[in-house]
Amino acid sequence: MQKFAGPIFQRAALFGQSRHFLHKRLWLQPSNRTMSTEGKKALRSNIRATLSQLKDEEITRQSQSAQELVFALPQYKAAQHISIYLAMPTAEARTDGLVRHSLESGKSVYVPYLATISTKQGQKSAKKEMQMLQLHSQDEYNGLERDSWGIPSLPSGDGRANAMDSDAGLDMIIVPGVAFDGQMNRIGHGAGFYDRFLTKFCADGTRQKPYLVGFCLSDQILASDQIKMESWDWKVDTVVVGDGRRLTFGSS
Repeated sequence: MQKFAGPIFQRAALFGQSRHFLHKRLWLQPSNRTMSTEGKKALRSNIRATLSQLKDEEITRQSQSAQELVFALPQYKAAQHISIYLAMPTAEARTDGLVRHSLESGKSVYVPYLATISTKQGQKSAKKEMQMLQLHSQDEYNGLERDSWGIPSLPSGDGRANAMDSDAGLDMIIVPGVAFDGQMNRIGHGAGFYDRFLTKFCADGTRQKPYLVGFCLSDQILASDQIKMESWDWKVDTVVVGDGRRLTFGSS
């Protein structure tokens, strides 16, 4: 836990006087709220087992309810550049309506793309890096092929605007996860893609932190003492839930 001091001061310098500074400091303090790798695996496994039992009609209903909550957010209405994850066909809140509504509203929509990292010698690495690349149109979205997980996926990153290279940045990110709680804690799928992306995205201090919206089904909301955060984990700013709730910091 001693290594927490570095990231704490780095994040403090990064966000300065932004409206998110206090929110960040609340969880960057050293604590004993850590979670073993085995504990995280067990938690993920239990939630995935629960979600796998949900009927398609229930996932559709909850997804539509959560999407309506996003549409009502002032931050969404004002957003010009938004990142939206593309969902698995089962066991996850669906974002199809969000993608279509955002494109129809004239927003620039960015979606996750896993790019292969090159080594210093120019060789391809086995490691992947999540990038946020622009989705050009509804027609392109309709034509996306699904990957092995059943997720609509961009064929390549060539010729696409990368949010990391854009001066405009991102105003909002719709964040997936395995679970969330009322303290805005999140546990992801275990690869750390979103945490690393956000750390890199905000690293030079020139970009405003995007408004982070956790997007989930009702069975993915846990009691606050069940999710243990690490120093590199990012909280979200709000969580919209498929049962019609919108959680903010301190929600029960």
